[in-house]
Amino acid sequence: MSYHVELSALADTLGLKHATAKTVVSALAIPQEIDVLFLLSIPGPFKMTLLSSASLLVYTPLHEHFGIVPLEAMLAGTPVLAANEGGPTETVVDGKTGWLRDVRHVSDWTRIMQSVLDGSIHPDVLKMMGEDGTARVKELFSKEKMAASFEVEINRIMTARRPPVVTADMWMVGGWATAGFVALCSLLLLR
Repeated sequence: MSYHVELSALADTLGLKHATAKTVVSALAIPQEIDVLFLLSIPGPFKMTLLSSASLLVYTPLHEHFGIVPLEAMLAGTPVLAANEGGPTETVVDGKTGWLRDVRHVSDWTRIMQSVLDGSIHPDVLKMMGEDGTARVKELFSKEKMAASFEVEINRIMTARRPPVVTADMWMVGGWATAGFVALCSLLLLR
């Protein structure tokens, strides 16, 4: 909420008309003369519609451990501009599925956003980036791939010569922690 308040104040200082919607129905009722629309708590199907119709997803969090949002955008065929640290470095391929840039260099981010918006980057290039992103998500981050990674990790634990030491990264498989994984690991450790 504090970011929403801060961004609303920034829009005011820039003279941009803005509105906030909390539901799909209220978002659809926003007049077209609004410059900035803030969407809070977006339902899944509406989020996918927005992502698939976007030209670019701008993802700015620093120190993000994984970040599901870039994957959602890539799955929807939308190129991603993200911070060149943390999770996005695992998911976004610079120049192929989007761009990775240092958040301290605002002009680099501005240049990419402007190029996408003004057509300097050809729409066919953006389309190819979107297709490459979708393929990458399906190849590396699908449920099947996560299940295979989970199985490899369980087999590794089961065949260890000494009792396994459980580290924080073992609780993450494909970037998502699950209660089932925690329960299964607990049972394995008690054996």
